[in-house]
Amino acid sequence: MRKTNVFGRKINQTKALYLIIVVFVLVVGLYYTIVEIQSNQLAELQQQEILLQNQIDDLLETSQTETYHEVSQIIQYLPNEYNQLGIINEIGFVRNLSGLALATQFSLSFDVDTDSPFSQQLPSSVKFVEISISMTVDDPSLILDFVDNLLDQDQIYMIDLLNVNYLDDGRATVQVTCYTFYNDVLVS
Repeated sequence: MRKTNVFGRKINQTKALYLIIVVFVLVVGLYYTIVEIQSNQLAELQQQEILLQNQIDDLLETSQTETYHEVSQIIQYLPNEYNQLGIINEIGFVRNLSGLALATQFSLSFDVDTDSPFSQQLPSSVKFVEISISMTVDDPSLILDFVDNLLDQDQIYMIDLLNVNYLDDGRATVQVTCYTFYNDVLVS
């Protein structure tokens, strides 16, 4: 190997070696710095995830509290007569409110004076009406809105069966069996 260049200057071969070592040290240093920064960010995000999960759990515990009453406790709030037209209108209102106004193959049937869906003995004046609802919906997620809105009505409903069958085209067929009640007594 030559020790001088074409101009007669001495060639220093160690300069290139020092440059390679400095670049190597910088690259390794940057690598470990980036890994440390990402590790810190990951740890911070995991802490935030734990905090958010705890907040979600707290919200679910507080917002999902439901109070259920025995039928014998709510007899005084039951209507005294059966009004099928009022129930049809109320279910139609709930259907529209839930965004299911365009649901196809909607059918509604009533079984008046059906047997009690409860195992406990109730006064003979309490009468039960079984309501069967079926429809085909484009957006199956609206079914839960329908059920929530139905249960929020003044008329008391008990959902006995909710069956959702998903179709290949993204739609769903829904069958709901629910009960409503009335206290068949004469009020003077």
